[in-house]
Amino acid sequence: MIKLICSDVDGTLVPDGGHELNPEYFDQIRRLKKAGILFAAVSGRSYSSLKKLFAPVIDDILFICDNGARTIYQGGLLSCYTIRHELAMELVWEIEALPGCTTYISALKDGYVKEGADELYRWLTEGYQLDITKLRRMPEDLPADDGILSVELYHPTAAEEIAHQGLYQKWHGHRELQLVCAGKQWMNFTPINADKGIALSEYQNMHGISPQETMAFGDNMNDASMLLRADYSYAIGNARKEIKGLTRFVADTNMNDGVLQVLRTIK
Repeated sequence: MIKLICSDVDGTLVPDGGHELNPEYFDQIRRLKKAGILFAAVSGRSYSSLKKLFAPVIDDILFICDNGARTIYQGGLLSCYTIRHELAMELVWEIEALPGCTTYISALKDGYVKEGADELYRWLTEGYQLDITKLRRMPEDLPADDGILSVELYHPTAAEEIAHQGLYQKWHGHRELQLVCAGKQWMNFTPINADKGIALSEYQNMHGISPQETMAFGDNMNDASMLLRADYSYAIGNARKEIKGLTRFVADTNMNDGVLQVLRTIK
């Protein structure tokens, strides 16, 4: 019997940066909860964005935010992992030096971009509906008292390709960080002990839920560790080929509400 259903958000439930869900998702989430099945939104987004996207069912679902750095249920913090401030600053200096790239920082109190990154600021605030503060100097003006959950390289079309021109080789395998692609625009740095799969595994262990009782949906490389911890693993139809290669099933695309189609079949 399925007890937990986990889904990525961007590229899986909505297009990247989308801010509206098909309202039937809320009906299905409520129906599943009554049947003893918990739905989890497992995303690279911060809680400030997810709680708006899932507002009608905010107390009915589990939130695994910031690629696993923070887990929240019914407003309560279950786990939280952060990046050392000095390490985050070093990362940002390197990202900001790359051609066409800039940085988004997700932190406990707020999100941060630098002044002048107007395209990114609009996408984060209008699309993802994140709470964002502009900094005159990045990273020098980062508040020292705000815990950093993730540092994210942004490029409008080729984040992964640019990162593999030296940045990935330097930071991959770092003892304090994980680096993973979250879409063509994003490369995400998160704490080494925080990714979607680790956060999911911690919750499964805490509540006695096995992979055999878990279903998961995803589309990109930052979903891989989560999908490997669910026996009922689905790549969405528009997923990367690497993700389709490691899941047991392939659902329809996000534009065709592929996840919703599967949820309707669960009794």
